[in-house]
Amino acid sequence: MKKFSILFSLSLVLLACSEKAAETQAPAASTEAVSDTIIFPADSLSPDGSRSFHGLRISESDAVAVSQLTTLIENKGEIPVKLEGEVAAACQAKGCWMTMKLADGQDMRVRFKDYGFFVPKDSPGKMAVIEGRAFRDTTSVEELRHYAVDGGMSEAEAEKKFTEPKIAINFEATGVVIKSKP
Repeated sequence: MKKFSILFSLSLVLLACSEKAAETQAPAASTEAVSDTIIFPADSLSPDGSRSFHGLRISESDAVAVSQLTTLIENKGEIPVKLEGEVAAACQAKGCWMTMKLADGQDMRVRFKDYGFFVPKDSPGKMAVIEGRAFRDTTSVEELRHYAVDGGMSEAEAEKKFTEPKIAINFEATGVVIKSKP
């Protein structure tokens, strides 16, 4: 009887374990489309504190000067590229965009993939390396005004300044490195 009780108890334990294993197995493959949304890691600093990393961790090697972008994108709608240049402005509400100057003096707006990360609001004046895609786009009057107010301009000034949409080179970054001033 004692052997039977032990065998019965052991059988229950094994049965319970096999049911638990069946519950944790991966579900069958789905035919639904997989999202291309990127899960961005938390912002981080280099060990010496001289750089901050935002979005996907990217290397600084092989970056092209932002001043060369106009030539690179000349006959193309969009290009994947890694650029380096000075940050001209950044969103003062959250750090959800920044601008960099192109060779012709125009601002290139840099937004961040899937609104998935931000840059420090004190980024203007610092050097940055950005990786992603550059493209030509039309920015509406409403968006231009919104960006101007986020950048610190009054609503009245923004309303006066922006009366027409703007066609310009824009950038969607998947990763950004902000370098501290030396």
